[in-house]
Amino acid sequence: MDTDNLKIYRGIIDNRTLMTLYSFINKGLIDKVIGIVKEGKESGVFLAKDKNQNNVAIKIYRTLASDFKAMWRYLIGDKRFSNIRKNRTSVIFSWCLREYKNLKTCYEAGVSCPMPIYAKNNVLLMSFVGDEHPAPRLIDVSAKKKDYEFILKQIELMFKAGIVHGDLSAYNILLYKKPVIIDFSHGISVKSLSAPSMLKKDIQNINSYFSKLGIKTKDEKKIYEKLVGLYD
Repeated sequence: MDTDNLKIYRGIIDNRTLMTLYSFINKGLIDKVIGIVKEGKESGVFLAKDKNQNNVAIKIYRTLASDFKAMWRYLIGDKRFSNIRKNRTSVIFSWCLREYKNLKTCYEAGVSCPMPIYAKNNVLLMSFVGDEHPAPRLIDVSAKKKDYEFILKQIELMFKAGIVHGDLSAYNILLYKKPVIIDFSHGISVKSLSAPSMLKKDIQNINSYFSKLGIKTKDEKKIYEKLVGLYD
């Protein structure tokens, strides 16, 4: 599929998004777009090739269908975006930039997550997790005890880097040789007022998933207190 055929993805790709993708091509960031690999209410993820024909992922936030008012409420609680204007375009562009910044912080801290490459407007370019097909989600596979321990370590690495994922669950962790955490747009500073409740929810979601698999999990309160102790 060439880039012109992206016009068929109505609701994800409007004319401004198409121009943004053309700018990625002009900058030499991508060579061609192969096709869509994931479509959600908030965004779509496409498989593309870079100029060296390596797989890369393009995440495109919907400019029309996204609930920008809910996004705005999240953003104003983040000091990096507290002055954001309450209009659809500004909010969605900032939401995309927020994911890029969170990914960059976590990737540089050694967290198992996609490598962010570039972000502009509502389009995020990052490394692709998988081969020619995306890696499966944790919810769709039989995870092991070692995966649980590894994910807890990633939560700790994120926290040390100053980030709480805020939306962590078996639905946004991929399994590609090891667990890979994705979807960082809800990520927030550990110093935010909402960080404690978001961190507790992340821990609860992970423990709940592994408990249902019959895997013994650690005490949620102890996990939380250990992490918070890193900043005491």
